[in-house]
Amino acid sequence: MEENSRRWLALREAGRRILVEDNLDVFVPQSELAQWNRLVLNMADSMPQRLEFPMIKVGNFSASIREKAIFHIGVTPPMELECLWLPYEASKIPQDLIQMCSELLLAGYPGCSGCGYRSEEQEWDETEHRKQLQNIDDESQIT
Repeated sequence: MEENSRRWLALREAGRRILVEDNLDVFVPQSELAQWNRLVLNMADSMPQRLEFPMIKVGNFSASIREKAIFHIGVTPPMELECLWLPYEASKIPQDLIQMCSELLLAGYPGCSGCGYRSEEQEWDETEHRKQLQNIDDESQIT
């Protein structure tokens, strides 16, 4: 995955959300349960000030806060703009997110400068993200 590609930026934002959101439930396939539990332990080591961490549960891959999805994987964008759209191959996303979260933690996230998706550290613009994805004709450019 190319750094600063649309895919990289979106997965970086999804990773950031996993690392900072409270009341987060992450459902993962049984085969990936140990890796996600290890990520939560790494979060605890890297963010000792944090008191609550994501709950990792067995199921189809998803992440939600009080049953409201924080991202959507699929070809059709979700209705809610608060929900990050990830129109990528679903089977690769859990591993890519573990990698992204691990990279952010190693860089010192959330306290590190430049650990966001852009150097100017702006808020994520989901409307712009979707507009850029929908303007790409060649699917290979999305990845």
